[in-house]
Amino acid sequence: MSTIPNRVHLLTVQDPLWLPQASMLVVQSVFPHADRNWHNRDERVWVITPDGRELEATAHIQITHLNIRDPDVSIEMRWPVTMWLTDRSAEEVPNGSRIECAPEMRRALLGPETEG
Repeated sequence: MSTIPNRVHLLTVQDPLWLPQASMLVVQSVFPHADRNWHNRDERVWVITPDGRELEATAHIQITHLNIRDPDVSIEMRWPVTMWLTDRSAEEVPNGSRIECAPEMRRALLGPETEG
């Protein structure tokens, strides 16, 4: 079990994208409400697969530039905070897997009003 007793649900994996040339699994491409003072970092997360297996993983979270030419797209969508797993494959993290994290990380990514 976890050494963080009060870890919280962050997201449910939908259509993960495996990038073989970089050996990384993109599990969330956009956190539009993330703290705009975000500093790129690695965080420990837990993956709970649909069949109940639990795996620790390293989530790399950073601000990413998307080359969007539509002038009506907001700056937050042009420079979103994105997350990928650097030590897990698509086979280990299938659709429907839940990602859990420390409460502080959830607040930083989703905002303080999303407690729980």
